[in-house]
Amino acid sequence: MNRETNKPLYRPDRFSLLWLAIAFVFTLFSNGNLTIPLLAWFAPIFGLRFMRTQKRGLVGYVLLALVSIVTLAITWRGMIAMPPPGDLVVIISSGFMGAIPFVIDRLLSPRLKGLWATLVFPLSATALEFLNMGSGSPMGSWGATGYSQYGSLILMQMISITGMWGLTFLMMWLAPVVNWAWEQNFEWPKIWRGLAFYGGILTLVLTYGGARLTLAQLEPGTVRVAAFTTVSTDMAELMPLLNSDRAAFSQKTRDIHARYLEQTIQEARAGAKLILWPEVAGIGVEEDESALIELGQETAKQEGIYLAIPFFTMYLDAQRPPENKLIIFDPSGNLALEHVKYGGNVFEGSKLGDGILKVIETPYGSLSGVICWDTDFIGNIAQAGRNGTDILLSPAHDWRAIDPMHGQMTAFRAIENGITVIRLADLGFSLVTDPYGRTLAVMDHYTADDRTM
Repeated sequence: MNRETNKPLYRPDRFSLLWLAIAFVFTLFSNGNLTIPLLAWFAPIFGLRFMRTQKRGLVGYVLLALVSIVTLAITWRGMIAMPPPGDLVVIISSGFMGAIPFVIDRLLSPRLKGLWATLVFPLSATALEFLNMGSGSPMGSWGATGYSQYGSLILMQMISITGMWGLTFLMMWLAPVVNWAWEQNFEWPKIWRGLAFYGGILTLVLTYGGARLTLAQLEPGTVRVAAFTTVSTDMAELMPLLNSDRAAFSQKTRDIHARYLEQTIQEARAGAKLILWPEVAGIGVEEDESALIELGQETAKQEGIYLAIPFFTMYLDAQRPPENKLIIFDPSGNLALEHVKYGGNVFEGSKLGDGILKVIETPYGSLSGVICWDTDFIGNIAQAGRNGTDILLSPAHDWRAIDPMHGQMTAFRAIENGITVIRLADLGFSLVTDPYGRTLAVMDHYTADDRTM
């Protein structure tokens, strides 16, 4: 790349608003359930071009933020797990934060030369995403740029080395590279080296991904797993009964448990050695939990299986928050693992877990478990890659608006940590994905006739 000096903060362009409009359209298809993976690469190109051609940087920042806010309001409609105005606060703050890297690029890139100038935008975008999503945000990694590339298996393999942030950097780097070429009027003698450099990096990434998939070797041996939603748990129906008619509440929850136990026995006798229920399937008050634990132990021992039951236990003491937890029983009927959910507790009001992933050894490999939103916390799930986990269970309870996107995010944790993830979602998208992100089984609650996976 050539070494320009004294570059202006902005370059007048009579089509500036057109670039903003194109950025708006492309951004609509860069996140959420409307995602077109390729457009997620292109949207920042035009956003950056718009910002660099604005005479007043503050005006450009506000307009870009408004574009982001409007697109988020459309693509994230119904996805944010909080009532108004909380969801609106999240969308507005995300919009203004998302526009910050464009401002940083406008201010700093003109002060740098050649290749270095193109690094300002991807570095600032990646750093902001890491600080916002990778270091304690209650939303976990929701909205991460890399999720837009679900299904692009060759490209996704890079996160086995770099994590999500490497993918974010690579995608965001394209925008300043193209804008640099644009500012050189796309004159080939001036730009070919720069384009070749970026193209070479991208080629290396794709070559690595292709080789990793081609040479993939999984440990020998398989285990038959059954994961199913016998009956959907309707929280809107159950929760009012908790205070108005405790006996009716317990009757309904115990009926739910009985139906799940009945299907558990059927699947075990059909050959399943590991059985998973969806999140909150074990809902009940303290007495219901005790009864279900006894039945779970008895069933696991009787059928010689590993049985994973997610509980949602409520207590008579109003000061004690409910516990959303996963218990795994081993074939001897022992309580082998207990995990308390740590993700999304601020929204659902349940007890906050310690965030530590526990592991048990089985004949089928090392087994661990989390619950739903836990899986979105990249730093916590990284424990699975360090503690030798082979299979990670992730029972979930979703809703229509986040299907299938929330389930698809699971594949990224599998690749990052080299693990198999079994995600079962009541009212959502369920899948089993191997350590390379390849889908082994899939089930959508809203289209499946038989909700057994």
